[in-house]
Amino acid sequence: MSTLDLRSGYFQMAVNLSDIVKTAFVTKNGTYAFRRMPFGLSGAVPNFQKAIDIILKPVIGKFVSVYMDDVIVSSPSFTQHVKHLKEVFRLLHEAGLTLNKDKCKFGCEELKYLGLIINKEGIKTDDTKVQAIVEMKPPHNSKEVSKFLGMSQWYTKFIKNYADICEPLYNLKRKLKRFDWSIEAQKAFDAVKAAITKASVLKFPDFKKPFELFTDASSIGVGAVLNQEQIPEVFASRTLSAAERNYTVTERECLAVVWALNKFRTYLGSLPIKVNTDHAA
Repeated sequence: MSTLDLRSGYFQMAVNLSDIVKTAFVTKNGTYAFRRMPFGLSGAVPNFQKAIDIILKPVIGKFVSVYMDDVIVSSPSFTQHVKHLKEVFRLLHEAGLTLNKDKCKFGCEELKYLGLIINKEGIKTDDTKVQAIVEMKPPHNSKEVSKFLGMSQWYTKFIKNYADICEPLYNLKRKLKRFDWSIEAQKAFDAVKAAITKASVLKFPDFKKPFELFTDASSIGVGAVLNQEQIPEVFASRTLSAAERNYTVTERECLAVVWALNKFRTYLGSLPIKVNTDHAA
């Protein structure tokens, strides 16, 4: 695997001539405008991502994944990897883009990417990121609760029934509710930390093998896990809305199945799947 980083990514994109005037700003030395796209414009993020997606469209989904200016190239063998890199370099060169060689990593067996560790075994959590979560102190206000949830939510795909576990913490964020760090909130806080530290490696899906979906519903949330050969590929969960909490048990279990199938649609596509629920209507 290799990761590629674009040098000063946004500034490699030219601003349309008719739009340059829209980027103007006033200083004591005069009025200036951007000819290259700076970071911070309201349309910069989506336009940059769209441009990269168009440039690398021939290889995205085949052996390339892209998030903003970070490009990851993965191949089954070193020989193929060299060919894949040459193809990516060609596409970037034709678009007039340059890479930051100091931030690029080539031919690695394991990579850190977007807070995750990726290797041939699968995807696992980054110990340094997990440690930062584990060392967080109990929140004293709703803003600190949001910070903790924001950091831990990145790893929801590794945690079974994350939404159910976090329900006491979600309650602390609701408006018109006094902040009260209860025993239940502390238990949820500790449970999330424990679940993240014990997270297992998520295997890469093999689309030639059948998937098996397990769903469950409680009075506060729905959850699911997508398996292959009895090994978890990914977990997912969410809390129920106020209206959904009035559903009957059967309706909630049905909701869990429908929601999970939609949640994992990028994995499943039109492939056959076995759905398992512990509910007997």
